[in-house]
Amino acid sequence: MATFLLDRAQRVKIGNEYSHSGHPVPQGTLSGLNRVLVYINDLRTTVPLYNYVDDSTLFEICDRNDVSVIQESVDIAARWTEQNDMNINSEKSNEIIISFAQDGHFRSTIPNIKIDERDIAHVCHATLLGVRISQDLTWNKHVENIVEFFLDWVTRR
Repeated sequence: MATFLLDRAQRVKIGNEYSHSGHPVPQGTLSGLNRVLVYINDLRTTVPLYNYVDDSTLFEICDRNDVSVIQESVDIAARWTEQNDMNINSEKSNEIIISFAQDGHFRSTIPNIKIDERDIAHVCHATLLGVRISQDLTWNKHVENIVEFFLDWVTRR
């Protein structure tokens, strides 16, 4: 197994031009996981931040009259990624608001989150570490996904 990780290099070829060689960490290896965790260890935001390998989740809890500060944390994370030669994939980023307000007014008081001046998608359901979360905290979509997976698995057998 050690030889798999030793003396590996890669480079990119476009036409007849080659990039400088780099030493990648193979995806799915324990050393790759540890390297990512060490690399992102100094990312700090004003709201709670949870990292799982290369996925990060920011969240805040607001009462009806609170002012959201999550945009500030998104901006901090975006600056941090730029300073560390990384970027946030705004296409894969989304926002879910969990609210039990009966009048729907709460959503209208929260501004859209932006990454690089671009609104990220507001979704009704989000997947977090394989669990489907709904904006009303019901398990319907998660259960639908499990049933769909099971039926697919059964039909393949």
